[in-house]
Formats: sequence, structure tokens, C-alpha cells
Amino acid sequence: MKVEFIHKAKENSRLILIFTGWSAEPRLYANVSHDTWDVAVVYDYSDLTLPDAVLDGYYTVYVFAWSLGVFAAERTLDPRRITAAYAINGTPLPVSDTHGIPVEIFMGTADNLTPENLYRFRRRMMPDKETLNRCFPAEENAEQTEYLRKGLYTVASSAPKCASEEAWRLPWTRAYISANDRIFPPENMRRCWAIDPDVQTVETDWAHYTDIGLVIRSVIADTITISRHFSNASDSYDTHAIAQNMAAIRLASLIKAHLEENRKRQQISGVAEITGTDCGVSGVSTLEIGPGTGLFTKEYGSLLSPARAEFVDIADIPRFGVAPEEHYHKCDAELWLADEGEEYDWILSASAIQWFADIPRFLHECSRHLRPGGRIAMSTFLPGNMGELDEFRPVPLRYPGAAELQEWLDRDFEDILVEEDEIKVEFRSVRDMMMHLKHTGVTGSAPSPGLSISALRRLRTLTYRPVYFTAKAKVRLDKVPTLIYPEGTPNVE
Repeated sequence: MKVEFIHKAKENSRLILIFTGWSAEPRLYANVSHDTWDVAVVYDYSDLTLPDAVLDGYYTVYVFAWSLGVFAAERTLDPRRITAAYAINGTPLPVSDTHGIPVEIFMGTADNLTPENLYRFRRRMMPDKETLNRCFPAEENAEQTEYLRKGLYTVASSAPKCASEEAWRLPWTRAYISANDRIFPPENMRRCWAIDPDVQTVETDWAHYTDIGLVIRSVIADTITISRHFSNASDSYDTHAIAQNMAAIRLASLIKAHLEENRKRQQISGVAEITGTDCGVSGVSTLEIGPGTGLFTKEYGSLLSPARAEFVDIADIPRFGVAPEEHYHKCDAELWLADEGEEYDWILSASAIQWFADIPRFLHECSRHLRPGGRIAMSTFLPGNMGELDEFRPVPLRYPGAAELQEWLDRDFEDILVEEDEIKVEFRSVRDMMMHLKHTGVTGSAPSPGLSISALRRLRTLTYRPVYFTAKAKVRLDKVPTLIYPEGTPNVE
């Protein structure tokens, strides 16, 4: 295998790793770029060995694998290093009559490969001749064709022979299946990905060749675009953010219930808690992620009465005045928390972390920045959120499930509460709904060419599916205070 970096910056700790299809080269992805991410392309499957150093220095790695690249990624990557993996018109069983490309067709392509047949193959995988000429402007010579043949033979000899031979190793998040694919039979892909019920499948009308950039933009939030959207919508956000306001009120009510329960325990026991985190007394330190216009900030401010408050958002935000000491940071919260931040009694966030690239790592970082007894209180959204729009989007948005959130929280937290909700917002007209989407910025950074008044004419309802969770950080040995006795204190051991 060969690896070519399209974009690389010394300070980046996130990597988009593209496994391209057989016979495709890195130049197809020259326009793929994402702020704060490096981009690398893996190609040439005549040798299925990936250089070990490719992933060095990266905390977050997203894999986008197309066609035979799905098998190549599955075969070579260490699943412990991968944050998420997306398969596009391919399977981990590439040479299979039932789960991949039928054996006779695959081997026939390899045995009879010539420059002319290679051109015909590429024509079959493209949606039209214009795309073919743009992606492959020059015909391959006999020497290059022979080299490509070797890649097919290497894949054929290395691929699993049946579905039960090897369980999927990578954390495949989603598999895209194109109805117009003339290379991998769609029915075989459906059958293959059905083996793992945790893999979400998305049916499209694409050809075998797919604009990977479109997929990438739909699953990795473009912080610059989102910042612009929310900045443009800030003046009208509170008026239109009906569901977000309801979610903020509900999340604050969970904080209030927690504080009241702890006060009751104190009254019964007659013993005060060690910290103000659980007591609800003034003097706590808070960090809020993605406060926006402050819908949630206003709700919890009077409950926690923080002495010191910090706020991190990718867009400009107003001064909230909920604490005597306040600090504001305009930046990527995931990166900021990994490198900056102090220790807090509460870390809070409402309707923001769904944009994050690596929620498990973010939650881990939260646990590191909490004082003993410190808590988080957050909300995000579940699969099916605004599901009415999915059929109009080329690639549906992806949200974590409640079970996933619980699993991530269990690693670093205890006393966990996860609560699901559903909020239906009714609109008088489709124009009102379009104004709601525009003025709340909830469509994010993914392109949605299908979202038009004519396409949405029959819709009058949007269903939001918020999920709320609160949890206490587990005690870390490196945070347990050491008792230092004054000089001359008797040894009581």
C-alpha cells in the first residue's frame, strides 16, 4: 500500500483517512479538506501492508473506505486506533458470490485486464462519461494495467472466503449502498452488512463511484460553516429555537432535582457534603460548552450560582453575567479541552455536542477536568432526530444512540442518569418550517440540496429526539489529596 497526505499540519491531532477504490489515485481527492484535520489517501493494493507510522500522533481517526478500500481498511487497520469507519459501496468480503463481487466476475476482470477493458470497467462504475473523463483523463498503458492486475490477485488471495471466517474488526459506523452500483451488487452489500446489526446502512441512488467529500462533510462538522450559520442566526435564534429551549429547561430541571435530593440527604444525615458540587451552594466553578445565546445558561445560572464560569463556543456569544468571574473562549471546544482548561465542579452543555467529531474522547477529557465529586449535565440528540428531513438529504445526519452514550459514560463516570425525550414542533406552513431551520442553524454544515420549499411541501412537523444525561466523575487516583501532617504530629499508625 501507498499513503499520500493531501493536507498535513504539525498541530493537527485529527486524521481523515481515505481508502480509495482499486485503480483510483489520490488526485481524485485533492479537493478534500477540513479545518483542523489532516487528510491522507491510501491506495495501491498490490501489497496489503500499511506503514505503521501513518496513525502516529492522531487521537481521532475517521476512516472513509470506498469499494475494495473497505476490505483493505478492514485487513490492515488496528481497530483500537479508529474512532469511526464509513464504508461506501464495498464490503469486507470483496470476492464473494453472496457478500461481494461474484467470484467469476472478479477473477474474469483480473484475468482479462487490458487497457481497453480497464476503460470499460471505469465506465461502468461512473455515473456518466463526463465524470469518467474528469476522474480518469488519460488511458492507462499496458505496464500500469499489469500492475493493477497484481492488485486484484493480491486482494483475491487475501480476502476471507465466507462471512463466518472473520468477524468485522473495525468499528464500522455506517455502510452506504448505491442502488445503481454496477460493480458490487447492491443485494450482496445488503446481505453482508446485515451480519452486524450495529452497522447502520444508508441506501442511495448513486453509481459505484461516489463523491467521498460529500460523505465526509455530512459526518464531520465543518466548524467554520457552523460558526457562520449560528452567528447569522443569533438575533433570531431564541424566537425560533422552540425544541432547544424546551430541552434546556428539561436539562436544568434534572440539575435542580439532583441538588434538592442532596439537600434532603444532608438534612437527614446532618453532615455537609465535601464540595459545593452536590450541595448547590454558591462558590462552584462551571464550564459550559456551546452556550450559544444562553438559553441553558439562564436556566442553570440561578441554580448553581457559580463564583467562576467559563464558556467555550465556536461562534461569538454575549456576556451572560451569571458569575462574578467569567471567561470566554471562541474556539473548537474539543481541541480546547484537550489542551487547556482548569478544574471545574460542573461541565455543562445543551444541544451542542452532536457536532463533535469524537464524543467518547470529549467525555473522557471532561472527567479529567472535573474536581472530585464533579459532575456533567448535558444534552444531545438521538437517531431519528428531525427524521422527517432524512429523505430530502443526500446523506442523513448521524447521532449516537442512548446505549452508545451509556457505554461511553461508563468508562469514566458513575451515578449516571440517561433520559430520552421526544419533542414535536408543529408549523403552520412549510415556509415557517424553513424559517425555523434557517434561524436556528440546525442543518449544520452538511449540504442539503433537497431542502427546498417544493420538496418539503407536505411536511408540517419536525420531531426532535433529545437525550439528557448527568453523571459524576469516578475518583481518579491522581486526584486523591495526600494528607500532610504538621511537623511534630504523633505517628498514629
